[in-house]
Amino acid sequence: MNYDTIKTKLAQLNSEGGSPVDVLLAINALVNRSNSGWEGRDLVIRALDKFSLFDPVEQSLLLNMVRAVGLFPYITPHLSNLGLSDRLAYEAHRVEGVEQGMVFHHLQAHVFSLIMEGRNVVLSASTSVGKSLVIDAVLAQRRFKKVVVIVPTIALIDETRRRLVRRFKDFNLITHPSQQAVAETTNVYLLTQERVLQRPDLTDVEFFVLDEFYKIDLANDSEQSSRAVDLSLAFHKLAKTGAQFYMLGPHIQRISGLEGYEYHFIPSDYSTVAVDIQNFGLSMRSEERKEKLLELVTTLRSPTLIYCQSPPSANRVAEYLIEDAGLAPVPETQEVAAWISKHYHHEWNVAKAISLGVGIHHGGVPRALQQYIVKLFNDGVIKRIICTSTMIEGVNTSAENVIIYDRRLNKPKFDYFTYKNISGRAGRMNKYFIGKVFMLEAPPLEEGLTVKYPIGLQDEKSPLGLLLQLDNEYLTDVSRRRLQEACANPVLSPATLTENRHIPIDRQVEVAETIIRDLPRSRALLGWKGIPEQANQFNYLCELVYSLVGGNLMDYGIASSSQLAWHINELRTQKDLPGYLTQAVDKRQEDETASEAINLRLKFIRNMVCFKLPRDIMAINKIQADVFIKRGFEPGDFSFFAEQLENLFLDPLLTALDEYGIPTQISTQIKHRLLPSENLNDLLAKLRALAPRLGDLKLSGFEKDLMSWAVAEI
Repeated sequence: MNYDTIKTKLAQLNSEGGSPVDVLLAINALVNRSNSGWEGRDLVIRALDKFSLFDPVEQSLLLNMVRAVGLFPYITPHLSNLGLSDRLAYEAHRVEGVEQGMVFHHLQAHVFSLIMEGRNVVLSASTSVGKSLVIDAVLAQRRFKKVVVIVPTIALIDETRRRLVRRFKDFNLITHPSQQAVAETTNVYLLTQERVLQRPDLTDVEFFVLDEFYKIDLANDSEQSSRAVDLSLAFHKLAKTGAQFYMLGPHIQRISGLEGYEYHFIPSDYSTVAVDIQNFGLSMRSEERKEKLLELVTTLRSPTLIYCQSPPSANRVAEYLIEDAGLAPVPETQEVAAWISKHYHHEWNVAKAISLGVGIHHGGVPRALQQYIVKLFNDGVIKRIICTSTMIEGVNTSAENVIIYDRRLNKPKFDYFTYKNISGRAGRMNKYFIGKVFMLEAPPLEEGLTVKYPIGLQDEKSPLGLLLQLDNEYLTDVSRRRLQEACANPVLSPATLTENRHIPIDRQVEVAETIIRDLPRSRALLGWKGIPEQANQFNYLCELVYSLVGGNLMDYGIASSSQLAWHINELRTQKDLPGYLTQAVDKRQEDETASEAINLRLKFIRNMVCFKLPRDIMAINKIQADVFIKRGFEPGDFSFFAEQLENLFLDPLLTALDEYGIPTQISTQIKHRLLPSENLNDLLAKLRALAPRLGDLKLSGFEKDLMSWAVAEI
């Protein structure tokens, strides 16, 4: 029998009887064939899903096959039934120092062995493989005292931190710029690429991990946000020290540009779950697609992820489920729904959906809420999450089903790599043996992915922001020539252009020339330090920022520097988030829903106010300092204002707690118990001390529950 025949017979064992032993013997023959590849392992997993249908002898045969394909974690519940040789093989794959009873499968054991031999490893494997267990096993050996783990998002920082806190109580975990290494212990830095570049204390790192390494390729930076540049520079910063590295990501066939480093590349199709994919091929704008979505949502009973191309798409799907799916309120989520309505807006779909047992996870949802929604899902309180790429890229969930509502990633159609990555979220080892994927549109054509490391592949198109950060020895002749030409302009120094690598050089020069033309007015309006006390000082800063990056602000409905100033002032002076969101709802366009208006404001806060605008203000700060110092004038200093903006004009230590799962709406209520604190570690210690007395705090029941969950894993 071939693979398809055996798969069909396995699926029919429940309903049509048949001979289980014949099916097992057919699988065994396939497993023992030298070129069976993924097929034998896939059928073994499918047979494990039918384990109870086999008699003891047949079960013993199946467990022998589990050993043969290296899926040792699946043997754990059946250890007492193993023979001596199988037991010895199992023990050889046991993981020491992480958690009791943990065992590697074959691929994990191979990768771990290579790292322990001192090899650099680049692993490409599916989501279900459990690549992060290898990281924890390496840390458990305590060979490395200074480790960096680079992850693409703050959500993954939090997830990784929680996992390591549970497993390694004595480690010093560093996630925030204010935290420092501690002598005589293992220091693990959990950082995004931007934070790696900001830290000066990483010259003696011994081992580093780069998660989701495909993002190092400029072609994979779909928003052209310079994150691929930053990730490349972060890898370069650590790798050039000679530190050992482990890079991991999904579904990559080839890497180019890393020829300057020795590494062992493992492109693997290994998987610990089987996946069934059903393609419906429905038109993007057809009513059938909505009907099929509602049918699936109302018939699937196990945990389900619903992937959408963007927050607006997720909002539409949420509206379908809220209005047309006939979902009943979930008693356990009513309090969190009421809290979201109060602290954000009662018309926000995140509040409406969670009351019906549906989570929403995208870039407009504040981080602490994202984390709590994932917790509710993994705890089984809610069964459905509508998500975008913010959740697909690395956040672990226990989902049996994935519905791919639209095959887009932001605006363009997504490729085969993204399709495989999303599909890899279906199924969970030892829980859901067979993941189910429902593709509502037609799937993309199959194609391989080559990841290109841009520093190793410099050419005429390499971003100048990347080249400006490299030492001369790492530049090609072409890059040196391009940099000489770019830095030949006498208006700004090469140091300023380098520090402002995120901003195109011509725009920096334009701002500098504007400041020079405006002298002496610009000197009077930019000479302040700390906080701009005069409205015209603040307005002039906004004019310069808008001239620098105004195109990005148009995406948020901000069409002028005066509008930008209004938004910042609202957040600065009012500190009334519900009022700010209510204004968005009241002033929304005719074709815009209330929830879309709220999402846009929250995304503006997260992407612009808390990230890009402070960086842009500091770029203006460096430009004006360069211009004024050359002319003998004392420059202004906007660094304090930029930091205040980044933290929504709250204490930076309180806003840092958002990354630990505690929203600022809660941390500000208990700030008298936490502040003053010398640094984040001091504040976290005060939080731990509060844990036994959470009942004494004047918080709602939901707020106390959330605090209890968050503090338990700090």
